[in-house]
Amino acid sequence: MVDFLLPIIGFLATGFAVSSAVPQIRKALRTKKSDDLSIRFIIVLIVGLSLWVVYGIGKNDFVIMIGNSTAVALNSYLLFLKIKYSKNPLEEKG
Repeated sequence: MVDFLLPIIGFLATGFAVSSAVPQIRKALRTKKSDDLSIRFIIVLIVGLSLWVVYGIGKNDFVIMIGNSTAVALNSYLLFLKIKYSKNPLEEKG
């Protein structure tokens, strides 16, 4: 039973974690502004998620590989939007 439930829990957790980038992407596309996003945060997140993909490959864990690969893709798109729609993408506010 546990062998059946753990992948489901993993996919649900991944779904929630990955979907966190979607509202930011939608907002950037809708407003054509992304100055309020931290480029450093996005880059560090992409690096961390990429390392999770490598870890998933090493463990042969498809939940980790698929979920984190999806998150890398979404956050890479968010990074693209940050660069495209920011007046000065490297400048951090605050």
